[in-house]
Amino acid sequence: MIAKLDSSPLGLAVRIARIDWAAMSEDEGRRLREFGLLEGCEVTPRHRGSIFSRDPLALTIGRMQVIIRARQAAAIEVESTI
Repeated sequence: MIAKLDSSPLGLAVRIARIDWAAMSEDEGRRLREFGLLEGCEVTPRHRGSIFSRDPLALTIGRMQVIIRARQAAAIEVESTI
């Protein structure tokens, strides 16, 4: 089942199925690629901003912790790894 990364449950690993690079600026896309956010990559959402905001979103990619904006996460489609 395909879902958006911004609505994925915390603590459960998901695999990136598709990224809408056109929904981001060139700099944002380059930064996410440098962090290793690419199709096929496994990520785990860890923490969201606050009760009133879903921004930012903390992810684990391999051994690295990365923070991205909720609107960037909304441009990323993921699927369950199970």
